[in-house]
Amino acid sequence: MTVRVGDSKMLEKEELEDRPRVSTLLSSLANYSNTIPAPTDPDVKPQPSARMGTLIGVFLPCIQNIFGVILFIRLTWVVGTAGALAGFLIVLLCCCVTMLTAISMSAIATNGVVPAGGSYFMISRSLGPEFGGAVGMLFYTGTTLAASMYIVGSVEIVLTYMAPSLSIFGDFTKDANIMYNNFRVYGTGVLMVMGTIVFLGVKFVNKFATVALACVLLSILAVYVGIFYNFYGSDKLPYVQTLQILCQYDQTRLPS
Repeated sequence: MTVRVGDSKMLEKEELEDRPRVSTLLSSLANYSNTIPAPTDPDVKPQPSARMGTLIGVFLPCIQNIFGVILFIRLTWVVGTAGALAGFLIVLLCCCVTMLTAISMSAIATNGVVPAGGSYFMISRSLGPEFGGAVGMLFYTGTTLAASMYIVGSVEIVLTYMAPSLSIFGDFTKDANIMYNNFRVYGTGVLMVMGTIVFLGVKFVNKFATVALACVLLSILAVYVGIFYNFYGSDKLPYVQTLQILCQYDQTRLPS
């Protein structure tokens, strides 16, 4: 059997045309997957994409939780009571706990898509439903106590620094029980407003959270502006006078 030269060239040309190109080969290697693709169901509706991105859905809520009552009215109290070094160690310990928690949640969430349930679902999937239920109860209790702390802190900031004249039961600087009664009355009203906002739905909560975060950032900016300019204030406030008396008393006790 003889093969002509023209026939051999035709065979080589057909073989080159059928052979895949280098770009196609590299693309197939880059997109290689060892899993069998699941069959697509034409009746299944496509899942809608996430409406909130990383900034609004993740970053801003975390920032809003960080800039809370502890930062505004209790962090300075911790430093003044425990001292600068001990206060720094307390904050460092809290930051370490938060960092370990964030790393652990990131590692758990990397294993798959996290559906509704948040941290409770991740703990239940990793440690089992028993531990998940126990941690869920603790998470619920902690969130409830945190909400009450934020409500009392907001009322304290308004009555102490912004509008002391709104005190219902008189001058709270003379009797601490008057302030507690103000906490009960105003705190109940704030709790009802917050409950109504949550009852309206998650979408409305997200919209309100953006407005609340803007107020928090504005208050932080006002702190720095107040260092250079005094809009409406005086050093004759009762708390300032009490602080001055305590400082003078401490100076008299210092050794000469």
